[in-house]
Amino acid sequence: MKKTVRAHTNIALIKYWGKQNKELKIPFNDSLSLTLDKFYTDTSVEYDENLKEDIFILDGKPASSSVSKRVFWFMDQIRNKFNIQSYARIESFNHVPKEAGLASSASAFAALAKAATLDLNLSNQELSQLARLGSGSASRSIYGGFVRWHKGNNDETSFAKPLDVPVWEDLRMLVCIVNDQSKPFSSSYAMDKTSDDSVYYPAWVKQSAIDMEGMISAINKQSITELGEIAQSNALRMHASLMAVNMWYFEPDTLKVMNYVRDKQKEIPVYFTMDAGPNVKLLTLKKYVDEIKKDLGDQFELIECHSGVGAYVL
Repeated sequence: MKKTVRAHTNIALIKYWGKQNKELKIPFNDSLSLTLDKFYTDTSVEYDENLKEDIFILDGKPASSSVSKRVFWFMDQIRNKFNIQSYARIESFNHVPKEAGLASSASAFAALAKAATLDLNLSNQELSQLARLGSGSASRSIYGGFVRWHKGNNDETSFAKPLDVPVWEDLRMLVCIVNDQSKPFSSSYAMDKTSDDSVYYPAWVKQSAIDMEGMISAINKQSITELGEIAQSNALRMHASLMAVNMWYFEPDTLKVMNYVRDKQKEIPVYFTMDAGPNVKLLTLKKYVDEIKKDLGDQFELIECHSGVGAYVL
């Protein structure tokens, strides 16, 4: 019987960047994200005892071998972990640009983890641990709202949990699309290169722990200024650690948006964050959205987002 699940992307405010265990995707530092309402992945899984191998259909077409390999490896982990004997037909529709720094793998593997194990009635914590094996950030997309991924030190202790805080109704994230094409190198490769070789990486990990405590305080107080300043600094430090190994994602329009935010901060609370890709996410409050859209809307596609929900069955 086919099971279909929708999971939304999340954007980290305290970044996940670097793995102390690459196979299990156990990070060096805790991270914290906001699940968004606008970007999501719908995934169906149907086990069939007559299949000789898994089949993966992405956006209506057979997926490439490189993409399929990652999905099939993940399905093998599920079969081994839960003693499932059958292969499956997997169909996934990504309502988010792939490999553009918009967390498509987070929503994809969160949806797949839940759809492939619905009959097992796993807890959200178990789903978070499982989704992490496919994509680290997917551990957070099991939940809605603000989510903290506790790094742990093994497979059992590395999982995400939602923050127990009220919904921040006025908080907005404007996703500014600079380039929706695939980025020049994968986030996995970039973070591994950074954690292995960047002289700035130990400082990044140390400061991220400090940032985490400040971010939780800002969320509890619903202080856009504190949240924005910490998120922006955390993102810049992440990219600085990457630039130290002669790699970067910035494009001319990326810098144009960053410079706009720096100048606009003199007038209103607006801040940026960036993941592994050129696209910029702006953090602000609802009452300032129209002003920002007026300034940037003619130059870039701006997608207004607020807090989204966790993975659920369609």
